[in-house]
Amino acid sequence: MTRRSALIFLSTTLLLVFAFGTSFAQNPLTIAYVDLQQFQAKSKRIQEMQKRFSELNNIKRTGLEKKQNELKSLSDQLQKQGPMLKEETRNEKIKELGMKEMELKLAQKQAESELQNEARALDESMMRDLIKIIGALRKQKNLSLILNSTSAILSADDSLDITEEVAKLYDSSAGSKPAAEKGKPATPPAVQHPKPKPK
Repeated sequence: MTRRSALIFLSTTLLLVFAFGTSFAQNPLTIAYVDLQQFQAKSKRIQEMQKRFSELNNIKRTGLEKKQNELKSLSDQLQKQGPMLKEETRNEKIKELGMKEMELKLAQKQAESELQNEARALDESMMRDLIKIIGALRKQKNLSLILNSTSAILSADDSLDITEEVAKLYDSSAGSKPAAEKGKPATPPAVQHPKPKPK
């Protein structure tokens, strides 16, 4: 840890102490934490999402490999047969080769963009649902704070770890439609909370 990082960490710690210090006597600070890396490893729903994303990635890669093979085959033909071809035919082959190269570059950019957008959408959906679940769990357990151990905790008692409980709640919140349309990973639905009964 650099000196700057240590100062930032110390300042943040002091702010937390000052923020909660006045209410410690009446309302003791209760804390739990979630290990996001372990959460992703434990959640079957996350594993299924990762599997479908991997399948989409393989589909894109297979399509690009096909275009690359077509381009290589045409390039090899032109290199071997070029001197024996008529000028008009050779020019047509060169033009076709240029078009294939352009198509491959466009396909690569499109595949990269689609995969990045899909990954971002899945991450945003996961975090949106996860925040709702953790927020509801904090209220249910009457906790003051739930921390992310991956980036904020250096050492803590294992009894404060609620990662497995969060993973189970996250998995149970999945909708009834496991399949994604058009081969894309299905976006998990938001967690539904029961509405209060009218008095």
